[in-house]
Amino acid sequence: MEILAVNTSHDTSIVTFHDGEVTNVFEEARHRRDKHWTPSPDEAELITLSQRGLHKPDHLVFTSFDRRGLDFTFSDEVRQDRLLARDIIGAFAQTQLTRTRIEEIMEDFNVDKDNPRISVQENNIDADEIINHAIASQLEMDEYVFDLEHHLYHAECGYYFSPWYDKNEDVIAITWDGGGAQRHHSTHPNYQEIESIYYIQGKETEPKLQWQRLSNSRSLGDAKGGTFDNELESCLHCPEDLETTIEGVPTVFTSQPSMGMNFSNLSAALGCEKMGRAPGKVMGMASYAGVPIMDKVHTRHTVAQRCELDALEHSCDIIQRALDMNPDCKRIVLSGGYSLNCTNNYKYMERFPEVTFFVDPAASDAGTAVGASLNLARLLNNETGESE
Repeated sequence: MEILAVNTSHDTSIVTFHDGEVTNVFEEARHRRDKHWTPSPDEAELITLSQRGLHKPDHLVFTSFDRRGLDFTFSDEVRQDRLLARDIIGAFAQTQLTRTRIEEIMEDFNVDKDNPRISVQENNIDADEIINHAIASQLEMDEYVFDLEHHLYHAECGYYFSPWYDKNEDVIAITWDGGGAQRHHSTHPNYQEIESIYYIQGKETEPKLQWQRLSNSRSLGDAKGGTFDNELESCLHCPEDLETTIEGVPTVFTSQPSMGMNFSNLSAALGCEKMGRAPGKVMGMASYAGVPIMDKVHTRHTVAQRCELDALEHSCDIIQRALDMNPDCKRIVLSGGYSLNCTNNYKYMERFPEVTFFVDPAASDAGTAVGASLNLARLLNNETGESE
């Protein structure tokens, strides 16, 4: 049985899975020489498929970061008020460092919540399915699997590459990134998964979601757009984090940005957007805080360090939560884009000396194709076993 898995998020990748093993991993951006290249409904054809001459697989599965969202249309008032918009953008980027609420920004700039400055409409174009269909057509396949999972596939990938997969040992898998799938879109639209804890009993069992944190901050605004919903109260229906249980899983709804978006937005605020996606630049800057470079101590390094330290404390809280939920397991797999923070990864070992950590070597979205292929293979094997 051969499975072809395609990640259509940024770091677009193709994975072939044959008879229980990952046999090939291709990253589209490397063939295009365009870092972090991402397909769109207007440009979905993958040159990797034609260059590699991949034949028609037995099964095709897609994964993405979930393109469902909102279309923002600026009013004339907002278009003309460039200065205020820039001020709000700058304030928003700064407040993310201390996880300050967006309401405080609105108060600081005297923005009337009852005055609709931006109109919002549901985006009815299913961009993911358009892209999936275009790629499937390249392979002349009419059927494929597309489940809106993201953090699950990150966790599956990290476990596969860990030393515990072949030993069939149990692990805790933590996924954290800029934002993944909207797991409860029908009831809580625009809330993306940003932090998830899974328990994986072994390679033959489905990872069990034990806790999740979902954020709608990306629909409210970011450092590049500075957009705000005209129904701010409805989007911020939980002025404090709302802790509840959905389908038996402890869930936190928040309007705070993810750790990954903190770094990404700060990189834009510091002028790194010309480098492309540059949260890693901010992580690197943090190490130089207080260090004179050419006789100058740069403020941006100090600001980056504040972001780094904030993320360290928050991520350690999540690790402690995972350990409290699984006291007998001291093996933790870290995956998702925030796991590329090498500095804090080392500090986890200092904070939790009793734990053995493994960082997913394919922690970017490229690795989700690996996770998707593993997940589908297990599902198909279970169905075959049941039919027999």
